[in-house]
Amino acid sequence: MFSGQGFAGLLQLAKSCSVCGLDYGRFNVGDGAAAGVILLVGAIIMPISLVVDFRFAPPWWVHGLLWVPAVVGLSIALLRLSKGLLVAMEFRHDAGEGQRSDQ
Repeated sequence: MFSGQGFAGLLQLAKSCSVCGLDYGRFNVGDGAAAGVILLVGAIIMPISLVVDFRFAPPWWVHGLLWVPAVVGLSIALLRLSKGLLVAMEFRHDAGEGQRSDQ
């Protein structure tokens, strides 16, 4: 269900590309995208949740029903996108660990 060409699971990269055979093992994206995604999701969800709270004043459990799935879904979607972008940027710039550009 969640496996795209570059992903073996929800957020785990595949061993290699199913189309061209590119080895994804050489890319080290790690958790580099997580901090930016957390800030972005917070910047999106917090103003919306405050508007809903001030305008409609729902009980606390309604906030839980609304915002927990929204935060989780948006985080996973943005993590997949940003992880894919980081792999693409590493491939495009031929980035590698411990490489110097002046050699």
